[in-house]
Amino acid sequence: MDILEHSLLSPGQVTRSVITIGNFDGVHLGHRALLARVRERARSLGAASIVYTFHPHPLKVLNPSFCPPQLTCFEDRAALIGAEGIDVLVWARFDREYAAQEPEIFARETLTERLGAAEVWVGPDFAFGRARRGSLEVLRRLGSALGFDLCILEPFTLDGEVVSSTRIRQAVAEADFSTARRLLGRSYSLRGPVVHGAARGQSLGFPTANVLPREECLPMPGVYAAWAVTDGTRHAAAVNVGANPTFGATELTVEAYLLDYAGDLYGAELEIVFVAAVRGEIAFRSPDDLIHQIHRDVDAIRAVLAAQEAHLPTEGP
Repeated sequence: MDILEHSLLSPGQVTRSVITIGNFDGVHLGHRALLARVRERARSLGAASIVYTFHPHPLKVLNPSFCPPQLTCFEDRAALIGAEGIDVLVWARFDREYAAQEPEIFARETLTERLGAAEVWVGPDFAFGRARRGSLEVLRRLGSALGFDLCILEPFTLDGEVVSSTRIRQAVAEADFSTARRLLGRSYSLRGPVVHGAARGQSLGFPTANVLPREECLPMPGVYAAWAVTDGTRHAAAVNVGANPTFGATELTVEAYLLDYAGDLYGAELEIVFVAAVRGEIAFRSPDDLIHQIHRDVDAIRAVLAAQEAHLPTEGP
């Protein structure tokens, strides 16, 4: 899949295409259904399949306090879109100047002159351009004038439930990983570099990797059974999301104790694949009480992961 930046597009960059536009956060089953339709239509028309997206999320620029935590960082979003067989990903650097663009200009200069749109596929709540003036009615009218068809795909449902990024964020926040997995079509995970932390785990006998996640959507504070993946190898892990209240800390961290691993992870990229919640966050009376609880947590996590391996197909490495 080719990845192109909007500002570097030139007239005639793509001569004929089928395009879909959106944020595609999580690239969930609903997104994948839309991408499959775009891919199929592009093949039938002898055109390129294109996803047009934005970075950062528009609300981070226009109204940061209302911007939802993201399920996927841009790099992972691009990789997941590419895995669906899309030919080209075009991304726009979203800022206030870009947001002020009139719908007519975007439709003419970007969709038609640069990307050669034959069909544009969007969802029923789509709007674009300055102050979201580009309604579906406006886009349909512009398409008629400029030579592309507007196609609207109704929301994707699974077992009677609409699949949406909002619903998946809610499931992750509530540590309902089975629902998140069902709607995503894969387990929810986050990844990031391992950075230096307070080294409390080392002093307790449970050295942890302090992960600086690129994704922003975190489950509620607590301890989780997870898989930690680094260099293509998967390890059972106890993951703590929280502020370490036993030690009076207040900053939220993500720390992973790899159960059967010995080595230096500093600077490594670590992916945390969440499986199940083990317990909530607790402020213990003493470090010794915390140590005893961690031993119990590890036993519980081994049991959870063993059960998952016995009943579910293995994901990833």
